[in-house]
Amino acid sequence: MVNCLATIIKGAVRSMKHRVFADTLIALGLSGLSMIAVVAPDPLERAALAQDSIFENKKIVPFVPTPQEVVDKMVELAGVKKGDVVYDLGSGDGRIVVTAARRGAKAVGYEIDGDLVKQSRDNIVKAGVQEQAEIRQQDILTVDLSGASVVTMYLLPDVNLQLKPKILSQLKPGSRVVSHAFDMGDWQPDRIERVGGRTIYLWTIPPQSR
Repeated sequence: MVNCLATIIKGAVRSMKHRVFADTLIALGLSGLSMIAVVAPDPLERAALAQDSIFENKKIVPFVPTPQEVVDKMVELAGVKKGDVVYDLGSGDGRIVVTAARRGAKAVGYEIDGDLVKQSRDNIVKAGVQEQAEIRQQDILTVDLSGASVVTMYLLPDVNLQLKPKILSQLKPGSRVVSHAFDMGDWQPDRIERVGGRTIYLWTIPPQSR
């Protein structure tokens, strides 16, 4: 009788050990799957990460905010008014886009940095000009400029020169181009203004450029 009871107890202990071992394996397996689920992004997230990486590699100008008094002068110098279509190349936090939209123009900012795109879109909403303004995430060297009557930019000298052939060939005669800080090489500006120690250049597209 004692031997029989001992056998039953041993069997029960073995069974419990097996159950504990099995439960441990299941727990470890679920934990591993959970870790995989956390680490491995879903297809949409992978696509977004890949797109961000592509845009990151195409950044050619660091973001340096233009003081608002300079923005105001740039928009004024270009004579921005209702009916104009303003393209801001490298639009940063959207301040030029917002300022142009407040003057009644249709304003489009082109920016490649995803964080700045989000920030500038938020700023457009805060300013209440979302009907007149938008931000597109795009490499500025690939933008078709033919729809603009005004182009604004605060880039770098070599980037200005890269854009110059497109500006001259795609913009309609009479369109205005305004650049903060940097000129266009041998293309002489129509006007030069200085505000707060900053230089602003204005060009008007001549009839013979097209």
